Amino acid sequence: MKFFSFLTALLFLTACSEEIEQKPTTPLIITTSNGEIRFNVEVAQTPEELQKGLMYRTQMPLNNGMIFSIYPVRPTGMWMKNTKISLDMIFVAPDASISMIKENAVPMSEDLIISRDPVRAVIELNAGQVKRYGIKIGDKINHALLNNMTTLSDVPLPQPTTPKGTVPKGPNAAGAVIPKGPNAAGAVIPKGPNAAGAVIPKGPNAAGAVIPKGPNAAGAAGPVKLPVPTP
Repeated sequence: MKFFSFLTALLFLTACSEEIEQKPTTPLIITTSNGEIRFNVEVAQTPEELQKGLMYRTQMPLNNGMIFSIYPVRPTGMWMKNTKISLDMIFVAPDASISMIKENAVPMSEDLIISRDPVRAVIELNAGQVKRYGIKIGDKINHALLNNMTTLSDVPLPQPTTPKGTVPKGPNAAGAVIPKGPNAAGAVIPKGPNAAGAVIPKGPNAAGAVIPKGPNAAGAAGPVKLPVPTP
């Protein structure tokens, strides 16, 4: 009995030590249709912090919570294993908007709560806060963790450099658009071949006369047929 009592006391003290362990909080703002709602949240970033979360807590200040850093951005599953208080879970998309909400997650449940889309962070608040403040999908989250994180789509692509002496493919260095016509003034060269745009006559000479089909220059129809001699 004494051993059992000692062991029970040891487990109770261990639970209490975990209960009172609380990290410093940072401000988090949710912008809703009713205005800005402010919370104080702990940040979970290391593998140990992400795994433990709010486990073993028996209470949490009303407007407190925890934000989980999900990096790289990906679909994420949460659960309530060893978590003794009911929670509202808010899943945050890469653009810092709310993409999914799970209200009143059941304490100690090991059922997975899986986001439909990739998320950048998950926020856990006391159950009832979502309903109390009218927090909805699409509301924006403002927190230092989100402002400091980047995804592949956030990183600007390197700009190509143009070697010296190479004509850029795009507009010129001054940004002006090169005219579609070939000359500097942008005028379109006439479809006809001469500068004045006149169409060359179909006939080969300048006057447009058609050369006769016969072979001589005078336009004769061809050699004259000689009479056939009679026998």
